[in-house]
Amino acid sequence: MEKQQKTDKNMQISKLASKYGTLVFLAILFITFSILRPKTFLSMGNIFTILRQIVILSILGAGLTVVMITNRIDLTIGYTTSFLGVVAGALMVHFGLPVWLAAIITILVGAFLGSLSGISVAILGIPDFIATLSLGFLISGFNQSYTKGHPISGLPEGFKIFGAKFIGRIPTSLFFMIAFVAIVYILLNYTRFGRYIYAIGGNEEAAIMSGVNVNKNIIKAYIISGIGAGLASLILASKLGTAHPTAGDSYLMEALATVYVGGTVFKSGEPNIAGTFVGALIIGILSNGLTLCNVQYYNQDIAKGLVIFLAVTITSIQKKRNK
Repeated sequence: MEKQQKTDKNMQISKLASKYGTLVFLAILFITFSILRPKTFLSMGNIFTILRQIVILSILGAGLTVVMITNRIDLTIGYTTSFLGVVAGALMVHFGLPVWLAAIITILVGAFLGSLSGISVAILGIPDFIATLSLGFLISGFNQSYTKGHPISGLPEGFKIFGAKFIGRIPTSLFFMIAFVAIVYILLNYTRFGRYIYAIGGNEEAAIMSGVNVNKNIIKAYIISGIGAGLASLILASKLGTAHPTAGDSYLMEALATVYVGGTVFKSGEPNIAGTFVGALIIGILSNGLTLCNVQYYNQDIAKGLVIFLAVTITSIQKKRNK
């Protein structure tokens, strides 16, 4: 009887550790940097800096989460973000469109590119890794061909609303992030679409047998990812002040990292929006804290790599336990 009780306690502790261990790690990171750099790290200005730094990551991660719940991946998002920034810049600078119209068209183009990925994977049956990687290179090629590698400058003043304006001390980009993440959270947790997406990721064959239109919902998941890339591109170009043809390329790996790290939180081994936001916070705090501690950028990559490796390892273990 005592052995059984001990076993049950150990199992409960193990479940709690696997479910909330990442949150504990986030708290440890925050406390550590608060002790090492109390005046700078804990300042209100630096807190808003961290939040501003994770805006693009959170948006891309949220869109990617929807795709990854279906057990698929989208490797286009970095290239798409770069390309869509150029689309926005070209529409405003080269074609003279107003900011609001250029922004709407950019997001619609993002949705279209997402649908291409979805159709390639769901309808044509191309493996998601190959389909999205090849489309990513294709998008990058068009981008470089149009810009010849040169950024588009001279963006209108009104475009700053997406990533370079503040309301008091609060960056306006935070409002766009909160709105997008909240919408995706509601879609996944309170709509039929969300139930279908989780059903496809849980057991695709069972979902088909239950009458779920798997192909249609996979395409929708990629469209959401494309819309996220569109919004992220507007914020990034606004923040930089130019539409650079490679500005978003590097965000792919960090966006993947946020989803994998987030998969270790709340739902064991399963991507989820709340977890993705926690993952973005971990990466943001880690980068910010190491920078404040004067750690060289290449050593920061080592730290990030270790966090990602541990997250992927934990996620894999959790998925095996669930099976």
